[in-house]
Order: sequence, then structure tokens, then C-alpha cells
Amino acid sequence: MIDIVRGIVNNARASQEVVSVMGKLENYTGTLYLGYPLSSTNESSVTIDALLVTREKGLIAFIFGKAETDPRDSQDLLYYQIINTLTKYESLRVRRGLAIIPAVITIYPAGEAPESDDQYLFCGADKLESAVLELPNFDEKYYAALCEALQKISSMKPRKRRLNVTTDRSRGGIIKKIEKEIANLDEWQKKAAFETPDGPQRVRGLAGSGKTVVLALKAAYLHTQHPTWNIAVTYYTRSLSQQLITMISNFSYEFLGDLPDWERLHVIHAWGTELEMGIYSELSQKMGVIPLNYNGAKAKYGRVQAFEGVCNELMVQNMDNIQPYYDAILIDEAQDMPKSFFRLCYKIVRQPKRVVFAYDELQNLNNATMPTLGEMFGFSQNGEAAVTLKTVENEARQDIVLPICYRNTPWALSLAHSLGFGIYRKEGLVQLFSDLDLWEDIGYKVIGGELSYGKKVKLERKSTSAPQYFVDLIDRDDAIIAQTFSDVYEQYDWVAAQIEKNITEEELDPDDILVIFPEAYYAKRQYTAFRDSLLSKGINSILAGVSANRDTFKVDGCITCSSIYRAKGNEAPMVYIVNSEFCARGPEMITLRNTLFTAITRSRAWVRICGVGADMEVLCKEIKKCTDNNYQLEFTVPTIEELEKMRLIHRDRTEAEKKKLKEDLRIIKKLRKSAEKGELDPSVIPELTALMQALGNVDNIEDE
Repeated sequence: MIDIVRGIVNNARASQEVVSVMGKLENYTGTLYLGYPLSSTNESSVTIDALLVTREKGLIAFIFGKAETDPRDSQDLLYYQIINTLTKYESLRVRRGLAIIPAVITIYPAGEAPESDDQYLFCGADKLESAVLELPNFDEKYYAALCEALQKISSMKPRKRRLNVTTDRSRGGIIKKIEKEIANLDEWQKKAAFETPDGPQRVRGLAGSGKTVVLALKAAYLHTQHPTWNIAVTYYTRSLSQQLITMISNFSYEFLGDLPDWERLHVIHAWGTELEMGIYSELSQKMGVIPLNYNGAKAKYGRVQAFEGVCNELMVQNMDNIQPYYDAILIDEAQDMPKSFFRLCYKIVRQPKRVVFAYDELQNLNNATMPTLGEMFGFSQNGEAAVTLKTVENEARQDIVLPICYRNTPWALSLAHSLGFGIYRKEGLVQLFSDLDLWEDIGYKVIGGELSYGKKVKLERKSTSAPQYFVDLIDRDDAIIAQTFSDVYEQYDWVAAQIEKNITEEELDPDDILVIFPEAYYAKRQYTAFRDSLLSKGINSILAGVSANRDTFKVDGCITCSSIYRAKGNEAPMVYIVNSEFCARGPEMITLRNTLFTAITRSRAWVRICGVGADMEVLCKEIKKCTDNNYQLEFTVPTIEELEKMRLIHRDRTEAEKKKLKEDLRIIKKLRKSAEKGELDPSVIPELTALMQALGNVDNIEDE
């Protein structure tokens, strides 16, 4: 089957003719790119009208013919540009020559094609199929290397050389093999990276499905095709800046022969400050409004509503005089953005409103569900959403789901969903997708029961939803280990000893290891104590955003330690989550469990979930139920009403609500103690008896 990826199309009619013909090649496997950016010359970038890459015929470039002095000149130029591009890749060379011979075909309207000869192929659209079928067969052992060369993923995210690795089966050896495998885009990643519709586009995906990579690739692609466009790539987690700039720079250098024009392509934080440009602060200044920084916004609106509050402030200002100044805005971590932020972006982007937003709902650390399209972009006068996302045949997709997780093992991802939703939590579910179809979209299948509201169901991950290399290379029992300790220092010493072993015996580099502190407020204090355990082993470390530049996440020769907020958007082969008991139970459970989900899904191979005391035992019991169930998810799907109730119960609280909750708990505990002392008989007060029965053991309720 030939997959179609619709990039920038300059000749819609000719492009559709090629698509129609290639769609008939049922026994062929490959991809047809429309508007493929090949490479740069000394003067400009080169875009191929259409490029076919198949396992059977190799690489075929198509030129849409037009009136010219000699069409062979165009073929010669493109042929040598392809040769020069591919020769850079050692995997495609045989001694002094290329292992593959590309074909170039110029397509004309029927009856207008010149005669072909042994070197130059010309044909009408009606003869295109036979022209392709008559080409010599391709040595398919070069197919994967050819795809890697064309997609440039290894250039965007260069693989570590890992010269210290001497053993294939060491952790370093295993991760080296995994890094070698992650070189090609899958069907949906290609569409998300290259297809840009005239209007908004949504990219949904699992943690580790490549959302940030495809956004960086899309940004660089749009920049090469439209160098005069004003493009913004925005994000929430500051440490993502380093990743995005590196990937976009590498890709642009590959295709432009130079770094991007940063005056046109902006990697810009969603917030920003008066001194540092962000989407919000930039718009504030254009409107003559002094932007609030985080501390000012937190004091005014509270921690959870801080960014939403400042965006809402701008929304009520008069923006009639603000003219759109971006041609496209690409939003990573959209799950962390308030709905008013999307409206601001929609306001400042020119028609046809190219706003691309990527998200994973469970990585939301602020307990807000993704807003509807109407809430994000507004409503028409008849009350319908101003923006709808639809898939139209022969057009770029507006809604794309990335179903394959390349970062996490299938076991870690299933466990992360289990803990994130509270599948095996004694007290019941914490949250769940409202859109039940999303389970299948993200790679699960029903193996028992029925995936319907109010019904029991059993789910497991499809074998096709994860790369085979995880099963081949990683021991399932070693992929995830949960450990309970009697005190925090015993925990820190154990983790430090394991890290020492990872480095000295198992051939991991220090920057392959990430230690996450889920409780962001106390992360700095906890890191100070943990650092002593590392230093006793002679291991250096940084606390991301504190002991290094706030936009730096990794430093050579150092372990990265991080709060959950800094860890978001980043990854490491080995992840240790310390003090995990923080996420076991208490108020604001949705945020707590999303925190745990995000922490687990930072791991590219192995994760260690560590904690202290009875609350860690609570988590360990949930983990054991999941592992004993062979990482299958078995639960009763709540009704819509039950889902709404869960969101209400487990939501984040305002400061006033937290104060009231503490007071209520104090009163309840006081009543219970009076009953225990015989000073109060609950049986004579029916309401009190019912309350005590509903609450059970009040000691299990956290004081916050």
C-alpha cells in the first residue's frame, strides 16, 4: 500500500493525477510525498513536486512538466541534487558509489510528453503507471536506510556515539540499539509533520509518540517552503526550548544549508515576561498592557489559574486595532494551555488561521480537561463552533492521532494509564476519557466485556502499538520496579547505589539517568538531601532550572534531577521517581495521578518507582494488581454523570476551598475522638452515624 503525505502542493491537478495512479499500486509498500523538501543549493532550497519511495522500486522523483527550452536540464539538476543528498549517508554507499540509482520522471498532460530515451523519462499521466512498473527492481535491504536519509530524523536528533559501550546486553548496549531503531517516521507522524491544512490542525498522541518531533519538523518544513512567513513555535515547559531549538536548527541546516532565520521562525515561550518575549507578553506589549510575570499572576489568581487569569485579562481588552502578525502558530503541550490562550493565538494568526496544537490529556498537571473547539476558537452567531476539524479526501488532515509510543515500553505505558486513571485503586477510578473511541485511537483493544458507559471492559495494548524492539531487547520484569522504604534516607541511598551501578557496571552515561521529584513545591529541598547520597558515590548532578540555566535540562557528566514540571517534555533511558507516595491519595487526585503518569512516561526503557511508608504501599498494591493482570486494564466504565462527579470530587481546589476542607477535616476528627472517648454517642444522631459510615477511617483523609 502507498501512503500519501500531502505537503505544500503547487500544482493541485498534477498532484492528484499522481496520487490516483500511485493508489493503484496495491502490491507496493512505500510513501508518496507531495511537495518534498530535498536539500539546499548555494542559492535556494529545492522542493520535489512529488517523491515516491517504495520497497520495490526505490526512489522515484517526479517533475511536473512545463514549457522550457530543454526538460533534460531540469532532470539533470534534480538527479544530481538527489545524488548529492544521498551520498552523505554511509549506509547508502557501496565503496565509491551509491547503492541505489534514483529515477526521475517528468510528467506532462496527455499527448504533450517528449520521447523518452535510455537516460531521460518523460510521460503523460495516462502512461505513468507503466513507466513506474517498467523501472528496475530495488534492493530492499536499503529501504530502511533510504527512508531514514529522506526523513532526516537522525539529523534532527543525532544518536549518541556511546563509545563506552562494550557489551551488547548491558543497559548502554540495549539503549544504543533502541536509538538506532528510532530513525523513521511512521504513517501518522509523516502526515502530522508535513501536512498543513488551510486552518487549525489538532495532533493528539500518547506520551512518547513523537508530538514534539513532528512539530519541530513541521516548523522547519514550513520555514523552508515559506521563508517569508512569520512562524511561532510555542510551549509551556521551559526546558523544551533547548530541544526545539536544536531539532529545528538541525533540520533547517540539512535542508537550507544554514540555520533558520530566527527573525522569521520564533521558538517562543507561551507566557514570557516584560523582558523575555512570549506569546502572551508580546501581545500585551502590542496592546500597551504591562504583562504580569508568574509570581504576580499567582498572587492575583492562584497557582492553578495564574496563566488563565492573565490570558483572560487580555481577552477582555479591546483588540480591534491588533492586526494578525503570525502566518502560523504551532503549540506544543496544548493540554497545559487555558482556552483563552487559544483564542489569543487565533486572534494573532493570519487567515486561514493555521493554528497547530498537539497534546496528551493525561500530561496535564493542572487538572483541566482539554477545552472543546468552540471554547478554544469561539462560536458563530448561530451558536455553532466557529472551527470544526474534518478529514476530506485528497486534502491535508485536520485531526491526527499518533497511536504508537516509541519512548515507553508497552508495560510502562499500560501501568502509567492504570495509575493515572486509578484503574486498580481501592476507592475507584479518579478520571477517564470522555471519548471512549480514543482508547482504540491510542493503541488499545477490547479483549473482554464492552467499551460502553456503565459496562465492564478489559483492555490491552495492541501488538502494533509499540515497536518490536522493546519486546526483543528489554526484560519485562526489569522494565518497571516499585520499591517501598522505611524512611526517605534509606530510599535516597538505595537510588544512589543503583545509579552508581548503572554507570560503572551497566554502561549508561550520567545524562542517561533522570531522577524526578513529583512534589514540585518541595523539590529543591528534597534534592539537597538526595544530592548528598549521590556525592557520597562521587556522582555529580544538577537540579534542572535551578543549578543550571533554566532552559537547560541536561549537562554532560551529570545526573539530571528535576521537579515534575521541568521533567515534562523530556525523557531519559533510566528514570527514578522518588517520594512517589505523594501521588497515592489525598485531595486533588486528578493532578496527583497525572503527575505520576507524566513521571513514568519520561522513561525510554526502565523506570523505578520509589517511595516511603504506608502511602507507597497503596501505590505498590495498585501496581501489583496491574502486573498480576498481565498489564491489562479491567474496570467498569463510568456513566457520563459519574464522570462529571469524579471530576468534581478530584478537582484542584482554590485556596478558599482548601482552607474549608482543612476545617471540615478538623471537625470530623474532633467528633470521632469524642465518640471514642464516650463523650458522644453517634447512634443518637442519625446524620452523624451516616457521615461516619460514609467516611470510614478518617485517618485515611489527607490534611493537605
